[in-house]
Amino acid sequence: SSGINAEWPLRPGFILRNCVNVPLHYNWEMCKVLTEETKSDKVLLMGDEISPFKISPNIGILQPASETSFSVICNPLKAGKYDNVARLWVDDIPSLLPSGLVLEQYDAQRLTLSHLAQPHRIKLDPPALVIPGESVVGYTINKTVKIVNDSLSSAAVTWKCTNDTLKFSIRPETFTVGGGGSRTVEIDIESDAAGDKETHILCYFENVEKPASLFVKAKFRGPRVTIDANHDDPALDFGYIHFKPGCSVQRQFDLYNNDGVPANWTLEEMEHCIDKEYGQSEFQFSESSGTVGPFEVRHIHVIFKPHFPRSLKSVIECKIESGTGSKIRVVGEIQEPNVVLKQSIIDLGVIYVGVPVKSSVLFESLNFADCNYCISQVEGKDKAFGVIEFEGLEGTIYAGAVHQLGFKYTGREPAVIDDYTVAIQIGENKVLALGIKAVVKGLDVIHETPALDQIAPETKAERLEAPFLDFGTVEILNPATRVLKIINNSNIATHFNLEVVHFKGNMSVPPPPLIGLPGTQFTENTYRPASHLLTKSALLLDPTSKSRRQQDNDYWKKQLCNNKGACFTATPSSGYLPGNGVTIVTVHGNSDMWGQYHDMLVSKVGDMEPVMVPIKMCVENSPLYYKLSNNNKPTVRFGCYPLNEKPVSRTVQISNQGPLDIRLDWDTFNIMPKDDTLLDLDLYVGDAFPNKDPSKSCPDKTADNDFIRFVVSPHEGQRSAGPFRFEPDQCTVPARGTSKVTLVFDPTGYVGGCDGNFKSFALAYQSLDTHMDNDKCKRLEGENVPPLRIMITGKVEVPEVVVTAEEHGFTFKLMAGMIKANVKEHTKIHKMSLLNSSKLHLKFSVAACPPFTLLDKKDSYTLIPRQKIKVDHGFVLSEKLLQVLLGSSKQCFKLDIDPESGEFQTVDEGPVEVNVEEKMLCKTHEVKQANGSVETVVQQVPEKKFHLHSHIKLHYHNGHVQSIPVHGRIVLPTLYISPQAVDFGTCLVDQTSQLTVRLINPSNSPLRWRAEYHGDEVAGEYNISPGKGEFMMSDSALLSLSFTAKSRATSTGVYSFVSSPGNRVVQLTLTGKGSHDERMQRLL
Repeated sequence: SSGINAEWPLRPGFILRNCVNVPLHYNWEMCKVLTEETKSDKVLLMGDEISPFKISPNIGILQPASETSFSVICNPLKAGKYDNVARLWVDDIPSLLPSGLVLEQYDAQRLTLSHLAQPHRIKLDPPALVIPGESVVGYTINKTVKIVNDSLSSAAVTWKCTNDTLKFSIRPETFTVGGGGSRTVEIDIESDAAGDKETHILCYFENVEKPASLFVKAKFRGPRVTIDANHDDPALDFGYIHFKPGCSVQRQFDLYNNDGVPANWTLEEMEHCIDKEYGQSEFQFSESSGTVGPFEVRHIHVIFKPHFPRSLKSVIECKIESGTGSKIRVVGEIQEPNVVLKQSIIDLGVIYVGVPVKSSVLFESLNFADCNYCISQVEGKDKAFGVIEFEGLEGTIYAGAVHQLGFKYTGREPAVIDDYTVAIQIGENKVLALGIKAVVKGLDVIHETPALDQIAPETKAERLEAPFLDFGTVEILNPATRVLKIINNSNIATHFNLEVVHFKGNMSVPPPPLIGLPGTQFTENTYRPASHLLTKSALLLDPTSKSRRQQDNDYWKKQLCNNKGACFTATPSSGYLPGNGVTIVTVHGNSDMWGQYHDMLVSKVGDMEPVMVPIKMCVENSPLYYKLSNNNKPTVRFGCYPLNEKPVSRTVQISNQGPLDIRLDWDTFNIMPKDDTLLDLDLYVGDAFPNKDPSKSCPDKTADNDFIRFVVSPHEGQRSAGPFRFEPDQCTVPARGTSKVTLVFDPTGYVGGCDGNFKSFALAYQSLDTHMDNDKCKRLEGENVPPLRIMITGKVEVPEVVVTAEEHGFTFKLMAGMIKANVKEHTKIHKMSLLNSSKLHLKFSVAACPPFTLLDKKDSYTLIPRQKIKVDHGFVLSEKLLQVLLGSSKQCFKLDIDPESGEFQTVDEGPVEVNVEEKMLCKTHEVKQANGSVETVVQQVPEKKFHLHSHIKLHYHNGHVQSIPVHGRIVLPTLYISPQAVDFGTCLVDQTSQLTVRLINPSNSPLRWRAEYHGDEVAGEYNISPGKGEFMMSDSALLSLSFTAKSRATSTGVYSFVSSPGNRVVQLTLTGKGSHDERMQRLL
């Protein structure tokens, strides 16, 4: 048998039949075979006591003639193959045997037994339990293990643990696993002690000698308790402690059990942190030991009683029985009060007498202890020069803070303070000394004259240069502004007063709004808001109100009423000057007369010495102006007048806003076109512009100037006496008054280089008869002053009509071929329009020079303004004209009519100019050769044209002549022949051969032509058809040539083609040869 495991019994059965009628006693014996041949009868057997086979029943009686059942029990102890022979011994066999023998025992039956036992295959899944991480002591760890029986027989399982450090609970503890089956068991693992644990659990199987081992490994720890004082800072901070005998501070922290098992704990300060001098801890705990439950939080109060001041740094430790404890840092500051001055000496710098200066002293607490202070007394040799006042004589300086104590120091007299000490009592035993330094000064004021765009707001300045109010160069009646800064570098407030010495304004006149502020024209919004655009302004409601410009003009008129020519005003002229402040004074200067003005502005500040500020202003331009609509660029326009009209006059009024009489001397200048002059050099001898009025006596000013002077000035025009002039050429405009002058335009005979269109100007040189220079005011005059300018325009119109061509213009294009035997003359007619575009009545006659002609035979024409007429004019091409043109060999010549014969003739000077144009034309054509091929030939064909130039002249009644250019072009015909040479080759004598040539007229002119023969008539005869003809423009004709050979000699000839008009000659060369050979006969 096979298929069972070792130590697992097998019970197969069999039956024996007793075939005799007597009972038989039997017993079974297990034997092992000693020989290899088991089937032989001589097998040697020996009893086997350790055989795994047993037969039940082993002994007994076989009943006669009956069957007995037996079972074989096989229980092998080990895996392997077992072979045995069961031998049946029978006793009491009958004595009569077939052999006749009588035996006591008989080997009645042998039974061969064989069995193969397989080993048990049982495994644990997993074979080992390794618990990851750390487990808390007292916690139960639950795991599962699967028992897999891969054997054929079932197995009974029993568990056993050999280690007492771990506690196991296995469910179920005993069970049976069938063959080929599995079973899962739960194992609970628990430990009473912390540490790394390793052990084996033995799993015993029935009928299996060696048990299976389950390896178990785990790590256990005790409970973990932490101290949680502050989540942000893991330290117990007692903060600042103001040390006093018996002081104490209480704090709280928490013990947190992080595990689910109770923990026994104790609290104490670490031994190395305890001060050895005192020998005991400074900490007292509300609980120093105890038990904290699972996940419990225990609140602990700790009281700290410091022994002495210091920076506290200690550690409190929490110890856990069989577990993990924790530590917490303990920090704090135990201090006594400590106060210092951040600045023991305060330098107040420069201060001023009687002006209190504020400052402050800073107390700094270097620790966290409060203390009191008290101002004690003032000491030092300089304590008499000033007095100090504190905001408080005593107070408290709080812990860790900076305390500021303000005070005022007032200097009594100018001095240098460097020994001035204030004693301050701090607490009970400490005194701080505060030193005061200062330089006490009196009033200090600086004057500056910065530019308007460089006014800075700072109050401190240095004396870099003396103040000077330089207005520069300004224009008349154009107020200029400068700034005077009065800077008070001291803290002493005072008053100031400003006054102009010479050119004073009228201080009784109040200034217009905002006149005194610099740049105020940009600071005030003078516009109405958008919502009020449709409402009436205050100026419209008040009929006496004036605009801002009118107010300013009235103000300056009153300021300049002293007739000095200039005035200077300071705004404000007096006022309050604050300490360490700046006062900006606006100084306005205005003038109604040119000149260089010098003055002084006197500034009186407090009790200081007056400061003299020089003033300088250079004024240019003139107080005179023309009362014209465009006074910015005064211009008098006379308009257009015909030539030789009567003079026209205009009256111009000149107004003088200045305080002095001004004499004017007039000069007129014409601006000439294409004038390349750059500079004018003027020579002046003595007084350039003397007074022509003998009744007035003027001071002699030539002593101050050079008697002979040269003046170089840019050239702007040519000095002229016409067509403009002033009457009178010298006049005087009174101060604050007006004067009239007459400007005359004379269009008589002035056309010249300006073509009648005059753009001129007049210069009025200004002289002062009543002024004498002094140190306050100097004025130039005459040629040294820019003259008063006025532009003058006028036009002298020369009457002319506007001539325009109709259709073909003023160029006549004619072909010489138009003249034939029956046509001796041909006239080509064009039209022209004459328009009177002027405002005058025009009367004129028209004339033309032959061959140009006029078809209208009127003697004269009269056109009113804007009238237009048409006139026919033409060109007469005649045979006589062509003869004269063709008879001249010059390329350029002139024509005229012989007054006696009336014929054309060439002259050196004449009204008609002739230009001859000759050029070659390239003509391309194809020529068929005698052999039948075609050849492209390019020929140069000459072309000739005559260009005639003349004028149609309009003679006006005032003698003016207007010329209209006309042009005539005559094209001569030309021709050429293709080909230019013809070769008849070899021909049969007396037989006529024919060829063709083409005569071509490439020009746009018709022509007539004729053919003339020159050459041999003996060896051959040449004929052409036709022999003459006419061509239209760009025409051609095919000519037939014939040749009749008369002998065998070579015959040559030339046909000359003569064209008319022009007598152009073109030659055709002919060649032919005769032969009596009939092979030369040509079939027509």
